[in-house]
Order: sequence, then structure tokens, then C-alpha cells
Amino acid sequence: MMTVRNIRRRIRTVENISKITQAMKTVAAIRLMKVQNQVLKQKPYALKIREIVSDLVARTPSLTHPMLGQGNKIGQEDVQFGKDKKESRRIITALVLGSDRGLAGPFNYNLISETQKFIELNRENEVRLVVVGKKLRDSLRARKCPISSELIGFYSQMTFDKVQKLAHGFLNEYMNGTIDELVAIYTEFRTTARQKVTAEQILPIGLTAISKKELFPSYIYEPDSFAVLDQILPMYYDREVWRIFLESTASEHMARMIAMDMATINGINMIRRLTFIYNKARQESITRELSEISTAAEAFRVR
Repeated sequence: MMTVRNIRRRIRTVENISKITQAMKTVAAIRLMKVQNQVLKQKPYALKIREIVSDLVARTPSLTHPMLGQGNKIGQEDVQFGKDKKESRRIITALVLGSDRGLAGPFNYNLISETQKFIELNRENEVRLVVVGKKLRDSLRARKCPISSELIGFYSQMTFDKVQKLAHGFLNEYMNGTIDELVAIYTEFRTTARQKVTAEQILPIGLTAISKKELFPSYIYEPDSFAVLDQILPMYYDREVWRIFLESTASEHMARMIAMDMATINGINMIRRLTFIYNKARQESITRELSEISTAAEAFRVR
């Protein structure tokens, strides 16, 4: 049984840990707010440029572009990962966005599960993993996943130019035929209470079908539709990759904030239980001392 001194020392230890977790929760909340503002600012631009690209391709059914894939048409079903394909063995680069630091709850574990599932579904193809984040890299390496390259400390000074440079490297590989697909496995930031790990195809660019009511007024494109599409698609691609990095970063901060909040709550509950045990042990100690004093006094009286 623990002594009163040990219980008191343990209470102080839990209090110190709770202060640290509370501070980490505050830091994560501030960082989340900054990233969330960036996500909200870039979203209207990304949506509008997607509408323009969809409208261009819908108005010109014969219009094709390498970034859209060979024979890609509006309304074509999205690629279903893992299904039997008539094509030969494909080379798929999977960009997996994890974290460099821990204490983020199940953030990295969910990414590991989705990555292993993706590799299993595409076992007939060659999957090359590009892992972002030290913690995720270590976990995937321990599970012997096929890591092609790794980016450690990428988030420390993450800027649009830095992400754009990385995206252009993947684009060059795709245009040169070195890879057939680029897929991002990341945690999608939906709301502060909901995050979802998803595997999203980035290259070739997939566009959803649009109805005639959603078409813009008839425009004349100069010099021609393909030249406009050739300028817009790289811009759209850069913004999509940037959006994915922002959402992954926001999800990491959100996961860490929730984990630290739960740790703080558990610490408070533990302090209450330890305080109850401390008071009970102290009361028993006082009662025992009083009993010993009474016994000693009675012994002297008898003599």
C-alpha cells in the first residue's frame, strides 16, 4: 500500500503532467486556427478553377489533355482502386501525409491502416510510397512497407512554393511516363469534429460530371480551348496538392488537440481519485496515531 508521502508525490506529478498537456492543447488549437484560415481562404479559388476546367472539357468533348488521362471524359467513373484492370502492371506513387511528432492520438495509426489497405488492393501494381513525417515513416518501415522516399521535417517551414516544387516533381514524373498515377493518402479535414482518412487520386486529374444548367455562358477562348486548359490545369493541380497538405496539417493539429484534451481530463480525474485515496490514508494514519496514543496513555494509567 502506498504511503501518504508517495500519494502526495504522485498527485504533484500528475498535476505537472496535466499542466503540460493543457499547454500542448492550447498550442495545437492556435496552430489549427492558423491552418484553418488558410484552408478557408484558398477554397473559393480552388472551387472556381475546378468549375472552369469542368466547363471547358464539357463544352469540348473532343478536348483531351495528358493531365486528364488518355480519353478522359466528363462523367467518366472514377478509378476504382484494387479492381481488376485490363491494363498492364501500373506504377503508382502514393504520397502519404503523416506527422513528424507524436501525441496525436490515432492520427498516424489510421494512416498506416489505410496505406496497408491501399497496398493490398493494388498488389498487382507497383506501389511506391513517398512518406511525409518521421513518426509515420518509422511505423511504416517497421511494417516493411515499400517506402520509395521520405520527407522529414517538411512541415516545419511549409509554404506554397515548397509544396509546389514537390508537386512539380511528381508532375514531371507523370508527364515523362515514369509513373502512371499519383495518389494522396491523407486525413481529410471536414469539420473540427470529423476527420476521415482517404486515398484520393491526384494524377490523372478526375473531374465529376456537370449538368447543362451548371455550364457557364458561352465564352470564346483565345487562342483556343486547349491552350487555356493547358494553362489552367497546372494551376488547378498545384492548388489541389496545397489543399491536401493544409487539410492534413489541420487534421494533425485537431487530433493532437483532442488527444491532449482527453489526457488533461484523465489527469484531472486521476487527481481526484488520488486525493480521495490520500485523504483516506491520512485519516487512517491519524486514527492509528490517536489509537496508539490512547493505548499508551491507558498503559501508564494502569501502572
